[in-house]
Amino acid sequence: MERNKGLVTFISIFLLLQFASSCNTLTEKEIEYRQSFDSGKAIYEDECQKCHQANGEGLGTLYPPLANSDYLQSHSDQLPCIIYNGQKGEIMVNGKKYNWEMSSHKTMDEIQMSAILTYVRSKWGNNKGTVSYKEARMAIEGCKR
Repeated sequence: MERNKGLVTFISIFLLLQFASSCNTLTEKEIEYRQSFDSGKAIYEDECQKCHQANGEGLGTLYPPLANSDYLQSHSDQLPCIIYNGQKGEIMVNGKKYNWEMSSHKTMDEIQMSAILTYVRSKWGNNKGTVSYKEARMAIEGCKR
């Protein structure tokens, strides 16, 4: 009888854990987002962090912030070309002038571009979300023209 009680307890706990884990199953879209975000974070740390800093707050008057950036929000559709071609000339970000050249990243492919855009657009108070590699490919093609 004790043996059956243990078996019933084991089966009950097993079924409860199975049910609980099925409630936490991520959708395909959520998995894609997390993978893109994580890849974008790695690219940001390698390519962007030295100027825009780990916290996205920029570097003094040289490099503008990406965190809570009005420029990033209002120029969201131009970000792929800014990353791809770089940026020259004065810009205003959160009421401050910046005029330091940003180098181009013409070797970045659409998967890298979608990842970095997903990361930057989802971090530091920015809430634009995922950019697919197809969207990034179209944007890069548009930047080349």
